[in-house]
Amino acid sequence: MLQRNPFHLGRPHGVFGHICRTLAPFVAEPEPEKAVLRRLVALHRARAAAGDMVGCHDWDDIVNTIAREVGFPERIDVAGLVEAYCRMEGMIWAYPGAAECLDRLRAEGHTLVSVTNGFRCYQEPVQRALGLLPRFAALITPDTAGAGKPQPSIYRAAEAYGGPPFIHVGDVLPHDIAGARAAGWLAIYIVQPLAPGYTPMPPALAALPPWQRPAAGRAWLEERFAIDRRWHDYPPCELADCIPDAIVNHLEEVPAAVEHLVRAGPQGG
Repeated sequence: MLQRNPFHLGRPHGVFGHICRTLAPFVAEPEPEKAVLRRLVALHRARAAAGDMVGCHDWDDIVNTIAREVGFPERIDVAGLVEAYCRMEGMIWAYPGAAECLDRLRAEGHTLVSVTNGFRCYQEPVQRALGLLPRFAALITPDTAGAGKPQPSIYRAAEAYGGPPFIHVGDVLPHDIAGARAAGWLAIYIVQPLAPGYTPMPPALAALPPWQRPAAGRAWLEERFAIDRRWHDYPPCELADCIPDAIVNHLEEVPAAVEHLVRAGPQGG
């Protein structure tokens, strides 16, 4: 929602590209790099399908499980690769307005907690390198919370750092929005340019205030739900589980949406 990490799934550069190139010589299949990636993704999805929303994000364990299966003789340090790629130009970036959005929310008295499905060893280096980490009161991750989005427990872990109303801003309907709703939180769905799977908001919908868009944009939300489910297909959920209280199409709209939801009360208006 705030930044792009250096994993770059499915692309030749970045952490996953590095891993696929490393393991490819040990895979006797056509297009071995793609074969490695398929195995990594398959294991991730198998764990998610089994309800292991912590283990499915443990990329060190996933990668080294596949490495052992193909006969790679060494341990691959995924967390170390993340650290290294954070120092390479163009491998990570913050979405436009990220720091300004966080600073404005803090200035308005809000406590900010980063709730992410990335393990701490993958997220902390990215946020630190981008200068975002000091803006958060806490970083909540599956390995520290014992749960991952959309499981309510990961949101509960964040509640220790502030009082209600709790508002989650996220860019994946089946994880961010469904999870926030299951935890009893308010939810803001963000779809912004440069994000994977981005589709522009229809002009008529974009002309409305963010808190009016969910009711007016049901057809568009159905399209977004289908896009999000292509990758985030576990655990099962329906669109009805993922209706946000507001929709924003860039970070500049977040503070106004938060202010409205706070003023509107528990139901978000």
